[in-house]
Amino acid sequence: ISEEIRDRKPRKGKRFYLVNIKTPTLLYIFHPTDAIGVMSIDLGSEWVKVAIVKPGVPMEIVLNKESKRKTEVAVYLRNGEREFGSAAVGKGVRFPKNTYLYLQELLGKSLDHPMVQLYQKRFPYHHLMNDPETGTVTFLHDAEKAIMYSPEELMAMMLNHSRNMAEEYAQQPIDACVLTVPAYFNQAERKSLLYAADLAGLKIAQLMDDNTAAALNYGVFRRNDINTTATYMMFYDMGASSTIATIISYQVVKVNGVADPQLSVKGVGFDRTLGGLEMELRLRDLLVKLFNEKKKTSSDVTKNPRSMAKLLKEARRLKKVLSANVDHMAQVEGLIDDEDFRAKVTREDFESLCEDLWARVAQPMKDAIEASELTMDLMNQILLVGGGTRVPKVQEILLKESGKADLGKSINADEAPALGASYQAAAASNVFRVKTFHVKSGAVYPIEIEFDRRTTSDDGSENVKQVKRTLFQRNNPYPQRKVITFNRFYEDFNFSVNYGDLSFITNEKENVFTRRFDRSISQVSLTGVAEAHAKYGEDNDTESKGVKAHFRMDESGVLNLESVESVYEVNKTVEANVTDTQDEDSTLQKIKDGLSNLFGGSDSSNSTESEKSDSDKKTEEEKTKEKKSDESKPEVDEKTKTNEKNVKKSFTLGMNVSSIDHEEPSAVHKHMSSEKLNELSARDALKLAREVAINKLESYIYDKRDKLYQEEYEHALTNEEKESITAALTEASDWMDELEGEPAPEIFLPQVFNDKRQALKDLARPWLMRVKLRQDVVPLMEDLESSFNYSMHFLQAVLALPEEAQIYTPVEIKTLTDLLSETITWKNETVKAESKLQPNEDPVLKPDDVRQKMFELNREMQYLINKAKTAKPKKPKSES
Repeated sequence: ISEEIRDRKPRKGKRFYLVNIKTPTLLYIFHPTDAIGVMSIDLGSEWVKVAIVKPGVPMEIVLNKESKRKTEVAVYLRNGEREFGSAAVGKGVRFPKNTYLYLQELLGKSLDHPMVQLYQKRFPYHHLMNDPETGTVTFLHDAEKAIMYSPEELMAMMLNHSRNMAEEYAQQPIDACVLTVPAYFNQAERKSLLYAADLAGLKIAQLMDDNTAAALNYGVFRRNDINTTATYMMFYDMGASSTIATIISYQVVKVNGVADPQLSVKGVGFDRTLGGLEMELRLRDLLVKLFNEKKKTSSDVTKNPRSMAKLLKEARRLKKVLSANVDHMAQVEGLIDDEDFRAKVTREDFESLCEDLWARVAQPMKDAIEASELTMDLMNQILLVGGGTRVPKVQEILLKESGKADLGKSINADEAPALGASYQAAAASNVFRVKTFHVKSGAVYPIEIEFDRRTTSDDGSENVKQVKRTLFQRNNPYPQRKVITFNRFYEDFNFSVNYGDLSFITNEKENVFTRRFDRSISQVSLTGVAEAHAKYGEDNDTESKGVKAHFRMDESGVLNLESVESVYEVNKTVEANVTDTQDEDSTLQKIKDGLSNLFGGSDSSNSTESEKSDSDKKTEEEKTKEKKSDESKPEVDEKTKTNEKNVKKSFTLGMNVSSIDHEEPSAVHKHMSSEKLNELSARDALKLAREVAINKLESYIYDKRDKLYQEEYEHALTNEEKESITAALTEASDWMDELEGEPAPEIFLPQVFNDKRQALKDLARPWLMRVKLRQDVVPLMEDLESSFNYSMHFLQAVLALPEEAQIYTPVEIKTLTDLLSETITWKNETVKAESKLQPNEDPVLKPDDVRQKMFELNREMQYLINKAKTAKPKKPKSES
C-alpha cells in the first residue's frame, strides 16, 4: 500500500477500512456501512457487457442468469410479456415484429435521417414513424391500441435490466454508472442516451468513448511502463454496426505538482455502417439465394419475416464459424412451409460477398492518423477491439495497410471497454479511491458560434454580416471550459451553436451521415444586454469589455452554456499622499531596474530578497547610526498624487437556449414514458413472483410425493394421513397441469400458489414433524450421554478428594448428585416409553426436552468448574 494513501487521516466522524486488493492498480477505501458499488455498461449495438466494482471486488464482469459474460441488446414485447437478451432473441425468431434490436443507431434521429432509413431497409417488418412532440423516430408497436415505443424508452428498458443484473450479481445496491458510447456520437445522440438513462433511473457518472475506456483498461495495468515520453497506440474497434479507430498517447504528466500517467485522444476515424451486421446481412442474402435455387415450395421466403429472422440467425452463426474454418454447412430446419434448408458455404464465398466492404476497412485507420497529425511509424501497436476484428480478412487488410509485423491482441476484445469504464466509475465515486490515471478525451466534431454583426454605412444603410468563431476545434480535449466574447453589442441579440467544418468525413460516409446532417445544435437568445448598457455603459468613465458566454464541454462530451454576462470596466480615481523624495526615488529605481534587466541583472524579486538578507546582517551599531542620520534629515513637503484604478462590473444576462438537434421531451411526455416503463416493470415483478411461487409449489409436490415412498417417512404415516396427503398432492398436481397454458397474472396472483402450498404444508405438518423430531433427537441424545458421563467422572473425582483438599460444600455436592440422578431417571423412563410407540405415533422423547436437560446439567457443571478455578488452597492444620 502506497505511503501517501496509508498516511492519510480519515475524515472526522467516519471510520474507514483500507483494503489492498491483489490488483496492483486499485486501492480501495470504503466505509463499512456504505455497502455500495459502482458499475459500467459497455453498450454496443448488438451486445452489452456489464462490470462492477465493490468493496473487495475489483473490476469484475457481471454474469447474466445464463452465466454468460455478455448479453444481447434485445427487447421482446408481446401481450404484456417482456424479455431481454438471449430470451428476446429466441422469441424474435418466432415474433420478429415484437423484438427490437440494434437500437443504438436510432437515438436522437428523425424518420428522414439516413441511418433511420438504412434501419428500415434492414428490418422492413418494423413500423417506424415520427414522434409528433420530439420529432424523433418511434416504433408503432400496436396500431389497434396505439402503443408506441421510442428507441430511448427501449434503451431505458435495456439499461434498467443491466442495472438489475449488476445488483443481483453484486448482492448490493449500485450507486453510479459509467456508460460507454461510440466516439462518433454527436450532441443529440449523447443527450438522447442520457435521457434514456434518466428514464431508467440510472445515475450516470459520465459517458465515455468505448475506445477510450479500452485504452484506460490497457493503461492501468501498464502504468509502470509509462514515462514522460509520449507513447502512441491505435485502438481499432470493429463492432456489429460500426468501425472506429482511435489514436491514444500515454504519458506521465504533472498536475498540481504530482506526476501521474495520462491518456489523451489524439485522433479518431470512423465508419458508421461498416461492421459485422452488414456482413451477416450479406450472408443472409446468400442463404436466400441458395434456398431459392433448390426450394420446392412456391412461397417467397423474403416475404416471410419469421423465415428471414431464422436465416439471419444462421448467418450470424455462419460468420463466426467461417472465421476459424474454410467452409461450413448452413442448415435451418422448417425454414418455410415445413421445408428444411441445407447448403455449403465457404470462406471464399463470404469474402467475395464483402469485397466492397474490405476496401473500407483501412479508411478509419487512415482518418485517425490524419486527424492526429502523426505517422503510422509512431504507432507502437495496433490493438484490436470488438468482435468484427476476429474476421481473418480484416486482420489481413490491417496488417497490409499499416505495414506492421503483427497486430496487438493483448487485451480482451470483448471486455476491455467495460473493465476500463468500471475503473473510471470507481475513480469518480466517493466510496472508492484508486490510483490516479488522467483521461483526456477529444472532441470528434468541431463546434463554432455564429451570429450576425449589424453595421451602418455612411449612407445610413444597415449591413448584416454573418460572423463565425470557433469554440471547440477538432480533437480539442475535454472536459474543458471556454469563453466567447461578443464585442460592441448594446442591444439584446441571438447567436447559434453549430458544428464546424465536417469536410474531414470521407465521401463513402458522406452519403450516410452528412448528406442531411443538420449542423445546428442550438439557438441562444440573450436578454438584458440593453439594460446592462443603460446601467453601466452611459458613463464616460466606463468601458464595455463585451458580452461573455461561458461554455463547458463536460466529461460526457456534452456542451453546456453555463452563463452569460455583460462585463464593464470602470475607471476609479484614488488619491494618496507622497513626498517629493519618494517620487524621485521611485523614478530612479525604475530606471535602475530597467537597465539592470536590460544588461542581464537580477530580477526585482531576487533583488528584494538580497536586500532583506543584507539588512538582517547589520549590527546594532549600524542601525543606531542610520537612526541618527534619519533624524538629521531636513523635513520635506508632502503632495497628493492621483492614481487610476480599473474595477470590473458584471451583469448577468438572461438566456433562452432552444435545442435544435435534440428536442428535450416535456415533463408530461417524460412522465408518460416513466409510467409506461413502470407498468412494464410492475408486470415483470409480478411475473417473477408468480414464477417463484409456481416453482416452490411444484418443488413441494415433487418432494412430498417422493417422501411418501421412502421407508422412514412411509412408516410415520397413518392410513388416513396417507390417503388424505396423497389425494391433496394429486389434486394440486392436476391443478398445475391445467394451468400449463400461462394463466393471466390478474387472475392467478402469486398468493394463489403460495396459499395452495401452505394448505399442503399444514396437512403434512404432523407427519413430517414426527420424522423430524425423531431424526433430531438422535444426535442430541448422544450429546446428553457425553455430558452425563463427563459429569459422573467429575463427581467421582470430587468425592475422592481428601477432606483437607475439598473445596466444595456438601450442599453443592448433593445438588450435582441429585441432578444426575434425576437426569438418568428421566432418560431411562422416556426412552422406555418411546420404544413402545409406533413410528406413526407422536414421539414422547422430544429434542426440546433433551436440550433442557443438557442445559441444566451444563449450567451446574460450569458453576463448579468456575469455583475450582478461583478457589484458594486450604492452610494445613498445625500439629500440637
